[in-house]
Amino acid sequence: MTNSLSFDKTLMTSLETKIKVEKWKESLDAYKADQYKASFLTLLDYIDTDIRKQYGNAGETSFKIPHGSIVVEIEITDTLLKIKAPFLKVGNTHKIPVFRRIAEINFSPLNLAQIRYNNDELDFYYEAPLHLCEPYKIYYVLEEICHKADNYDDEFKAAFDVDSLHEPKITPYSSEVLETIWSTFNRLIAEAEHYFEYFDRERMSYFNWDVINITLKKIDYCMSPQGKLRTDVEREIVNLSSQDSITIKIQKGKQFLQSLKAISKEALLEDFYIAETFIPIKSRSEIEHLKKNLEHTLKVASEEIHKGDQIGATFTLLLSFYDMLYYNMVPKEVSTKTQTTLEQAANQPWKEAASILFKGMTAIMNEQELPFQSEQPKKKGFFSNLFN
Repeated sequence: MTNSLSFDKTLMTSLETKIKVEKWKESLDAYKADQYKASFLTLLDYIDTDIRKQYGNAGETSFKIPHGSIVVEIEITDTLLKIKAPFLKVGNTHKIPVFRRIAEINFSPLNLAQIRYNNDELDFYYEAPLHLCEPYKIYYVLEEICHKADNYDDEFKAAFDVDSLHEPKITPYSSEVLETIWSTFNRLIAEAEHYFEYFDRERMSYFNWDVINITLKKIDYCMSPQGKLRTDVEREIVNLSSQDSITIKIQKGKQFLQSLKAISKEALLEDFYIAETFIPIKSRSEIEHLKKNLEHTLKVASEEIHKGDQIGATFTLLLSFYDMLYYNMVPKEVSTKTQTTLEQAANQPWKEAASILFKGMTAIMNEQELPFQSEQPKKKGFFSNLFN
């Protein structure tokens, strides 16, 4: 394994959100001017300008907005804001463990919203006087409800006697796309296993942490899993930054990839579809926000290249690129340059890969053109024929 990792284009048609940045200041200004209802409605415009007309009533006092497996119900008056998301229906058996888990979640990680139980139904709920509905806080509440409901939906259904209150609004992929997902998913895991064998044999097993981390983020970038698979992948990525020793984190990461490998084709593909989203999972980040992390990465990689550690530099740069794509919705220009850079560096000898990645990141950092051009006609990803 003397070459860098492979690259596949994303299945997603766009890495950008519908967020309208200019609306954020309008929402803040309206709040500061004591125009509290206008502030909230403009906050909805910030998230997506179609929300008010698509999901609201004529008076813009009531909204029912789908997000994954839930529907967020919002009621607004001149003095009060209520946000509710019906979650799950509780069955007749083993209710005590359900209530215990709700109490745990309400204590942590929930901060502002809470899960309520009423008439055998669970819902996420938050209400506040309108004059206390500062835009930062309310966006956080909406984010907390949407993301936690999505994450806990599958956990509760797997562990307890509960059922969904809403069928998620999803768009299925074609059978051709699902076949591509299945083959690419397994190929990425097989590639990781080959690198494990190589680095273990060469007594460089510490690089296996990078391989695991990058592989999981490549799965997210390439095919955007949903449901339980997305939750499991997110949890394992968090575990890679735990206080455990590097040896334990690598061991657990390898075991997790083995568990993914063991999932049947039918079960795996159930978690691949296009879901309606209210609050984006990733944060929108402009180039100025990204530059701080890129600057640090380039400093570390430069030192590694200077010492002749081409493998270390390649992994430092690769992980930084995939971190950027995993945690952020980046501007189109940045995503295009990133994709071209990753394409160029894929399967190249370590020294060449490190050089390409360093030059590409430097160009993004300095907002310059790349010093090389995309070779898409010769290096198409698995999904390119389906989505170009």
